Amino acid sequence: MLILTKELLELPVKFEEFRREVNQRFEEVDKRLEKLEKGQVEIKERQDKMEEILKRHEISIQELKGWQLEHKVFINICSYLGSYIGIRKCKIKDKSELLEELDEYVEKGIITEEEENDVIELDLIVSGILKETKEEVYVAIEISYKIGNYDIERVIRRKEILEKVYKKKVIPLIIGKEISNKLKSKLKKLNVEFVLVKD
Repeated sequence: MLILTKELLELPVKFEEFRREVNQRFEEVDKRLEKLEKGQVEIKERQDKMEEILKRHEISIQELKGWQLEHKVFINICSYLGSYIGIRKCKIKDKSELLEELDEYVEKGIITEEEENDVIELDLIVSGILKETKEEVYVAIEISYKIGNYDIERVIRRKEILEKVYKKKVIPLIIGKEISNKLKSKLKKLNVEFVLVKD
């Protein structure tokens, strides 16, 4: 015959209490983890919003830098062309006059409407006399804060269109503030002039 002690008899009850306490603690831990996960989601959402705001501000700052550079170039273009390329009697081509001229060339079939629209997007077109040769030339000018491949492609393409129109030498020029060494070499190989504007 087996006689169970009081402690042994109370063991199932104590075990049940222990199990309830452990389950309760696990539930509390689960609730805390759930709150932490929600907090992490909220932090991630806030971080995403902040990154979006920063990206918009960065774009706005780049646009302002670009506008500031364009303004500075427009004011000083004849000085830049005289100093860096040797252009005298510098005259900025008025966009409305240019558009009228280009319309005539489209009507004559010398250029297409797409080419006309492309050329009118040039930041500046300047005419002048090349100091070395005394010949009349045009300068197709792209202005870009950070000079990139796209700027090079555009200025070359637009220069070629202008050569069809004016039947004179057109000098492609990119004016900016920043350029990589790799692109400097590329510009030299392609015979595209560039000027880096200082502050």
